[in-house]
Amino acid sequence: MDLPRFKAHLVPQIVGPDRVFLVSEEGHYLVQGKAVAEVALLLDGTHTIAEMAEKLSDRFTLGEVVFAVSKFQRFRHLAEGPIGTDRAAVAFWEAQGVDAGEAARRLDEARVEITSVGAVDEAEAVAALRTTGTEVLPVTAAAVGVTGPALAVVLADDYCNPQLAVVDARLRAAGIPWLLAKPNGADVWTGPYMVPGATGCWRCLTQRLEGNRQVEAYLRRKRGDGTSPPASLAVAPWSGGLSAQMVAGAVAGIIGAQASPYQGVLVSVHVPTTRTERHQLVRQPQCPGCGDPSVLRTGPRIELTGQAVRFSADGGHRTMRPDETYKRLEKHVSRLTGAVSSLRLLNDADNGVTYSYAAGHNFAMPGDNLTMLRRNLRGQSGGKGRTDIQARVSGMCEAIERYSGVWRNDRPTHRARFDAFGPDRAVHPNDLLQYSESQYANREEWNRDSAGRLHIVPEPFDTGREIDWTAAWSLTHERERLVPSGYAWFGHPDLEDHFYCFSDGNGNAAGNTLEEAILQAFYELCERDAVGLWWYNRALRPGFELDSLREPYTDTLREFYAGMNRSLEVVDLTTDLGIPTFAAVSRRVDHPVEDVLLGFGAHLDVRIAVLRALTEVNQFLPAVINRTADGATDYWEDDPDTLAWLQQVTVAQEPWVVPAAHLPATSAGHYDGLFSGDLAEDIRNGVGRADRAGLEVIVLDQSLPDLELKVAKVMVPGLRHFWRRLGPGRLFTVPVDLGWVSAPTAENRLNPRSVFF
Repeated sequence: MDLPRFKAHLVPQIVGPDRVFLVSEEGHYLVQGKAVAEVALLLDGTHTIAEMAEKLSDRFTLGEVVFAVSKFQRFRHLAEGPIGTDRAAVAFWEAQGVDAGEAARRLDEARVEITSVGAVDEAEAVAALRTTGTEVLPVTAAAVGVTGPALAVVLADDYCNPQLAVVDARLRAAGIPWLLAKPNGADVWTGPYMVPGATGCWRCLTQRLEGNRQVEAYLRRKRGDGTSPPASLAVAPWSGGLSAQMVAGAVAGIIGAQASPYQGVLVSVHVPTTRTERHQLVRQPQCPGCGDPSVLRTGPRIELTGQAVRFSADGGHRTMRPDETYKRLEKHVSRLTGAVSSLRLLNDADNGVTYSYAAGHNFAMPGDNLTMLRRNLRGQSGGKGRTDIQARVSGMCEAIERYSGVWRNDRPTHRARFDAFGPDRAVHPNDLLQYSESQYANREEWNRDSAGRLHIVPEPFDTGREIDWTAAWSLTHERERLVPSGYAWFGHPDLEDHFYCFSDGNGNAAGNTLEEAILQAFYELCERDAVGLWWYNRALRPGFELDSLREPYTDTLREFYAGMNRSLEVVDLTTDLGIPTFAAVSRRVDHPVEDVLLGFGAHLDVRIAVLRALTEVNQFLPAVINRTADGATDYWEDDPDTLAWLQQVTVAQEPWVVPAAHLPATSAGHYDGLFSGDLAEDIRNGVGRADRAGLEVIVLDQSLPDLELKVAKVMVPGLRHFWRRLGPGRLFTVPVDLGWVSAPTAENRLNPRSVFF
């Protein structure tokens, strides 16, 4: 460095003979040592190091001067040559680590194309862009373009405006990166800056945006013209000016600094409140615009590989810690571009004991059914855990699990009648659904008067009708099995024409690896099956000794619930499968209305199974924790079935919901040595247990390559849902075989109350 000086954004402050503070907005620095104060006075871009040494030769040696300069240079506090007359402009670039002269040269040589789509005005943005020193080209000039632009700026009234498809195709074909901006509306958007081959494209962007616009999609279908009603109507002079300046700043950074915080990022500013958010544009390898859709058209075969358990403190056996999973996936949470539209804490206050999160869904689903729209908008994935981070990850992963299970017409299917395959190749929907003949016969009256939101009975399946079938993999028999696509995927269009099933998330799970996802999904199926057998038979089951876990958290939890005048007990529901399964039960003990809460858990690790049940009770606690002035519950819930349960059920009336006093309690020692520490081995263990019970385990890999999370739907024909599915089979035989009840319960004598969640 010939003529060193302090960078323009740094202000030196000399404190004594051996200390120099460098003050800036970016941070403050202290440099100490011999000669640093004297040298600092000469670091103005007009002295060489030799000249400094000569001026200071009466006090310091050449080596001491050189060493003092090197201290400043080591931390990149120095630049070359005089600052010039415009210190502010130089400081702007040097604070970013960019040479101001080089930035000015790049901007001077650059050409920027600008165009607009929809009802927006380019004038303010053009004027602002010209202040950067770039040459601004109208799109017509660029199209005939003598010299191609460095980048394009596209202003749009709506990022999902279909006219942008033409712009996107042209710019991608030409390899021109582009910055998208929305200057209208109370929410001003700048970015993302999309670089072909490096970031996602406009089609990646709109796929996520559309999924978070469920109302607009519904109205577009109802309108029938493919257009959505305009929403971004609010514009003020200052909001338009703010957008223009943000666009200019983004372009200046892209060209001048050759780096940009807008690359692959949409920045939204809500002008009235100044709320600023960053929304990640995730590149989708399966995108038909910039990727390869065939990545989703692989065969169904699943090869299990060994996966060592590295974390088991909470949330199941996992291959990485929840904080690592969260850091990897948090970019997928966004109200605009997220596969998860929101993630919020349900507790009003952090009590340090119970943590519950609700995660919003991105569901771009077909159809124009208003009831389905309401259900999707109100539907939330739940996150639970004994730590905040575990509850966050739980909610986020469940929402990604649901997102991955949505039908998008990009997976291979076989269109045929069930009769064309037969039961050896295809799975009959009845084997998955388990409705009884009586339920089908009385479905219209039931659906009209009693079904609620969860227990609708579909139409009987027509085996002679063509439907879509999805290829899945039988882990039991190591072969392909075809399952009804309407059952396997949320929102499959087959159900609009033939409502033969009600698709739900039973057996859907997410994990860091596919093995992790499969195992969690299998445990969920075992849990729901056990709950169904217990619930509808109203079977008395033993309690579980919480003290046997030697888990401090359970002591803390019991004290916490006791402080709210609530009990907390655990019922052992383990079935013939031998997978430890439990129901945690909590009720008010200070009021006639008991507000009975339930939570369930299953796992080969008994500790995890019990903790899952307990933390699921925590998940429901916010709905009943508030009190009115007279001591009654102020419910945070308006679902009629849930309210009926909370307000009407008491243990005296329903003694089966708590541990049976006449049965000896089980303990952790009853379930020692069930898990191996390897996820693949534990899956094989579970498959073997199901096989011995005459059950087949079938897996569909629903993972999406853009989400960095594996998702599996596991199906075990014959296992029971805990929703009201009363067909013959395990619901009637297993409780008798296990001695839960003395004789099969007649269908009309089963619990008249249905599971309400």
